[in-house]
Amino acid sequence: MRYLMALGIAVVLVFFFLWAGSWIAEIVQQPDREINDFTVGRKMDLCGYEVDMRHEAAGYDLDEWKGDRCDRLSELDRCLLACLSRARTIEIGAACYEDCVVK
Repeated sequence: MRYLMALGIAVVLVFFFLWAGSWIAEIVQQPDREINDFTVGRKMDLCGYEVDMRHEAAGYDLDEWKGDRCDRLSELDRCLLACLSRARTIEIGAACYEDCVVK
């Protein structure tokens, strides 16, 4: 009879620890990493550079780099477009102009 009671207690403890472990796993679970319009903007091709359209929020008029301007890009323009194509956040994109002027 003691063995049966010990087995019952062991089963209850195992169930409790598994339940507690799954509860803790739910609490610390990372959020889903879905790609959506808030994490990744639409891309546009500006003179051969793929630039995230959200950089317009950083103060750049992306329509300036369309048409004839692509034929006569200055070094500053090339630096800006290269920086904007690598920039992953709006804050980094906003700093591109100062970085390119320094270079």
